[in-house]
Amino acid sequence: MTPRDAIIHYLAYQVVITPEKKTTPRRIVFDASAHYSGEPSLNEVLHQGPLILPNLKGMLVRFRIGGIAMTADIEKAFLQVRLHEIDRDATRFLWIKDLSRPLVENNIVTYRFTRVTFGLNASPFLLAATINFHLETSTYDTKIATNIKDNMYVDNLLLAAETREEALC
Repeated sequence: MTPRDAIIHYLAYQVVITPEKKTTPRRIVFDASAHYSGEPSLNEVLHQGPLILPNLKGMLVRFRIGGIAMTADIEKAFLQVRLHEIDRDATRFLWIKDLSRPLVENNIVTYRFTRVTFGLNASPFLLAATINFHLETSTYDTKIATNIKDNMYVDNLLLAAETREEALC
């Protein structure tokens, strides 16, 4: 059952084939900018959220200052952030159960995302807000948490250190 004020939207998708990629020769790409004729797309009705990412130029300058460069990436970052139950119906999509059978109602199933998906205009904000929340409420070293926050762009971290000891702590 869908709450009365929930947005209901079906995402369009397509399969992207890249045979040279060993791990993902086929992947599904969802398009939140696609829309029905005369209707807005999901991205047009979603609030994108404010830009809370750090200044990229400043990050790159800080990255080049130290003698030792360090990078990190949060694997499948958007999929680490859970969608609120009420927002999940905005990320519905249709799936064919059995490609060998005719395209009839009992051969189609509706799924919806439970996690933030790449391609929503709000995804970068939701990820950054989640990361910032955890860094700001961390009981770990606040200097390190601030350094991470100031040098994290979406799911990529760029840090620099002067010495090996500084890099390892």
